Amino acid sequence: MTTRLAGLDLRQLLAQLEADRQLLRVRREVDPKFELAAVTRRVQLGPNLPVLFEKVRGTPFRVVSNVYGNYAIVARMLGTALSGVAATWAALMADQGAPAPAAPGGAAPAAREVPFAEVPHVTYCEKDAGPYLTASVVLARDPDTGVPNLSYHRMQIIDATELRARLSPAGDLSRMQEKAERAGRALPVAVLLGSPPAVGLAGAAAIPAGTSELVLAERIAGRRLPMRRCATIDLDVPAEAEMVIEGEILPGVRRPEGPFGEWQDYYVPVTNNHVLRVHRVTARQDAVFHAICSGSTEELTLSAIPNAALIYQAIRAFDPSVKDVVCYPSPQFCVVQIRKRYEGQPQKAMLGAMGAETNRLLYCVVVDEDVDIHDLRDVVWAMSTRCRPDRGVVQIPNVPSFARDPHQIHWGRLGIDATAPLEWASEFERKRYPGLEAIRLEDYL
Repeated sequence: MTTRLAGLDLRQLLAQLEADRQLLRVRREVDPKFELAAVTRRVQLGPNLPVLFEKVRGTPFRVVSNVYGNYAIVARMLGTALSGVAATWAALMADQGAPAPAAPGGAAPAAREVPFAEVPHVTYCEKDAGPYLTASVVLARDPDTGVPNLSYHRMQIIDATELRARLSPAGDLSRMQEKAERAGRALPVAVLLGSPPAVGLAGAAAIPAGTSELVLAERIAGRRLPMRRCATIDLDVPAEAEMVIEGEILPGVRRPEGPFGEWQDYYVPVTNNHVLRVHRVTARQDAVFHAICSGSTEELTLSAIPNAALIYQAIRAFDPSVKDVVCYPSPQFCVVQIRKRYEGQPQKAMLGAMGAETNRLLYCVVVDEDVDIHDLRDVVWAMSTRCRPDRGVVQIPNVPSFARDPHQIHWGRLGIDATAPLEWASEFERKRYPGLEAIRLEDYL
């Protein structure tokens, strides 16, 4: 077990990663239009570490990206090894115990009002409609119950007074906005930019309606989060958020938003979406703005971990021999690692996975415990050497996937049994190179 880095705030996390040589700094000035995103995507191809831009044209604030893009770093945030991420997240979701303890000593960080023009205006892809907020965690409160909610939403920057946001019809924020709209009222919201890691992780979670991601964030952090009051809306926000936009989602107003390069690396077309009226912007001293490239390793890791934990928990309910689950490098692709005890067990695991996550999951591969599910090459090796395609593949036709699929391209499910047959298990023992782990190439080359 390692120290849980999610107990830090964002700037503390970056300082710790830099001390561990896991943070990259870009000291030359970069253009927020295309260049910043292009550099980030290049970093994600390797070495895939968080990258801090010290000078971004048009803003006094630093910008960080790829905070959650490295799966091993996120595992450190959760205080576990790679192989324990799904189980750790599942335990955090299930824990309904006492509130986290208060953080020792110190006042909550102060924030000052800043002009909206100073907010970094980052444009990511060639045909995007303009600059977008992409790491925007929206905090709102249910108009009926008062329970706070955290969720990610992209927001197109129109001007200093208006943002346009897409709210998923299946999401809690959409339901809250509908309640306020039916009453003819705007919904007060706070947009967190540069969230503490625990808040950033909790904002990506799918939890039961009526429960709060803020409570989950405190479980992830292992401590209470200091809060501060907004000046223009009736909300308290995490005081450690680097930047906060206070505003309200207008009732009965929809305006064109997009196009935008989304998570599948395609553009979503222009649609009429919700309008957020900006009241004020506050920022901590020397604030760090967070930018996420949509569809990059960062966004996909944020969605992969909650999905993997959901699947892990569902399979484990009837098969405790499941070892690990990963939904990476795509949320539509899942690998389940089991300790195989009987034939047919992989097929049951496939059904459990597909039943647990019915929205995005299209492909499920089941492998033995000697396969590294965090190495796609190893997964493909198992598929290539242990799967008989005419018997080891299960196809489930005509099952819809996520709602925004007008051409039904993503319908159906496919399961692949890439486990060795128990009858001939001894013939599927992997060859080993004694001493390989201890070899240091610098001693030889």
